[in-house]
Amino acid sequence: MLVGCAPREDGIRIYNASEVNTNEAEEVFAKEDRLVSTNIIFHDEEMISGVTVKTFSRFHKEKIEKELKKKLKEAYPEFDIIVSADNKIVHKTSKLIQDKDDKNLGKELKKLVSLLKEET
Repeated sequence: MLVGCAPREDGIRIYNASEVNTNEAEEVFAKEDRLVSTNIIFHDEEMISGVTVKTFSRFHKEKIEKELKKKLKEAYPEFDIIVSADNKIVHKTSKLIQDKDDKNLGKELKKLVSLLKEET
């Protein structure tokens, strides 16, 4: 049987390039039943997360993003938190987690933030 696009990875993937405990973030995403997968990157004072929502929840992406961001801000008030259900952010965060390149991580995260501001 043929499948379009790339296979979807389910679960929570975390890359921590800071000294923070990631258990609370993992717990927040694990409790959310509207998500299929999550990629989380902690770097300095930033946390960027790309989330894949379930098929029937895709119409509520913005609401899910806001709710998750609020919960994470309570757990990590010192961090700049970005939660996005945009496919290009999910793909880029997944690629960064696979590469695990600490040297260029800051520069790549700045590119991610600029992608979020880009209108398509």
